[in-house]
Amino acid sequence: MSQNESDIYPYSVTDLSQKDVLVLAPHPDDESIGCGGSIARHTAQGSRVKVIFITDGDKGDFEGRFGKDYVPIRRESAEKAMSALGVEDYEFWEYRDRDIHLKEENILERLLNAAKTFSPYLIYAPSPYEAHPDHKAVSKMAMKVYKETGITVLFYEVLMALMPNILVDITSTIQKKRMAIESYHTETYYNNYLTKAEGLNRFRTATLPKTVSFAEGFVLIDKNVSSEDISLQLLSKLLDL
Repeated sequence: MSQNESDIYPYSVTDLSQKDVLVLAPHPDDESIGCGGSIARHTAQGSRVKVIFITDGDKGDFEGRFGKDYVPIRRESAEKAMSALGVEDYEFWEYRDRDIHLKEENILERLLNAAKTFSPYLIYAPSPYEAHPDHKAVSKMAMKVYKETGITVLFYEVLMALMPNILVDITSTIQKKRMAIESYHTETYYNNYLTKAEGLNRFRTATLPKTVSFAEGFVLIDKNVSSEDISLQLLSKLLDL
């Protein structure tokens, strides 16, 4: 039996902006690149948004251009990005970049506590398709939080594209996303994340009406997602579903 295109890839947008969310960012900038437009939609609706920056991203200054002030600068950039997205509630946990796997038990315990205390409707986390070890570790921890609490998880894409099962229209918030990404001037010094994120967000509109200029793609996992969902099948090998 053949499948319709819409059974494989979304042909419409989903609006979750009125839901309270917890955003997990392995490094300061992941949240803005991966789901900055959606975050801005939540704050515009008055929804509760909490962002947790798990590491300080200290290994991101590959050439040592910013010296000993790099981590404080990156933290200041994150604060500026949060302002651009309208987020007032955020925390810096200050684990070392690329060391999440060494502190996984402790971080998972803190994430579970944060999820239960903040009690969001959904959690944003980087997808397990990401190549960076911190991204992959956080995605797996998010899945463990889902299994423990039942809170819906939305996996976002930072540097690796995924096979989304929902699309979010961020046309109205793309300027806020741009401002947030541009806040990370130390990171954009090394890589033009803005151009690349915008390119992906434009591409995500391929199946949407021409009134949608930018969209973010996610894999949503909750109790209502069928095991036959293609996106879920692709993730199952990575997440032990």
